[in-house]
Amino acid sequence: MSYQHIKVPAEGEAITANDDLSLKVPDNPIIPYIEGDGIGIDISPVMIKVVDAAVEKAYQGGRKISWMEIYAGEKATVVNTIKAGIVPQMIPGDSLFFVMID
Repeated sequence: MSYQHIKVPAEGEAITANDDLSLKVPDNPIIPYIEGDGIGIDISPVMIKVVDAAVEKAYQGGRKISWMEIYAGEKATVVNTIKAGIVPQMIPGDSLFFVMID
């Protein structure tokens, strides 16, 4: 699936749900995140580095997260040039991405 403003990573797969509603997490999941406004610009890059290091240590290279930024707040208005907090077409369908960091 393609989006107008979101860059879906070339590597990675979406986390899906099994029939029993448990999560099926691939070895290279795509995790959407919202940097947002305020301290998010300072915290998000560090959070990604910490989580990446934890996954590397836990799985010794067997798993890796592909991060996908979703725009909200001021960044959404700059990217989309619409005065709104979150632009609907910029949020991937909920059925495609069950896990997201905000």
